[in-house]
Amino acid sequence: MKEAHINYSGMNLDYKMASGLAAALAEKDPYITEPVMVAWHDKKSSRMSPVIAGANINTRWLDYGESHGGKLEVDVNGEFEFIFADSSAFDQYGPSPYINLHDAQGNEYLCQINALRDPHDPSKEACVVLDDMTSKMT
Repeated sequence: MKEAHINYSGMNLDYKMASGLAAALAEKDPYITEPVMVAWHDKKSSRMSPVIAGANINTRWLDYGESHGGKLEVDVNGEFEFIFADSSAFDQYGPSPYINLHDAQGNEYLCQINALRDPHDPSKEACVVLDDMTSKMT
């Protein structure tokens, strides 16, 4: 796996900014047609993805990234690490049969499109309410 390092000064980086810098670098890699992030490690907040219960937070994300097609590891300021794979060999899923909708109170739902009577109104028959955690996964 290739390694790249980004040294960014001038402001403190958070995960969102660091991942944006890493993704921009991966987009420019001539050997990765369609970069997709498969694993990451945030040293400052001791977080990693994927979350693997009981795993060593300093190494397990790297093992996962390497074993899931990782081609490029990007280190940002020694605080954040990202692994990118190439998704160009995989077919697109096509149009999704699901849509995210919000009700008048601001609650978010995941709805099956073909079961909705009104495409703007989440119904119990076609939708499931999302909480804070599950809304971030859709």
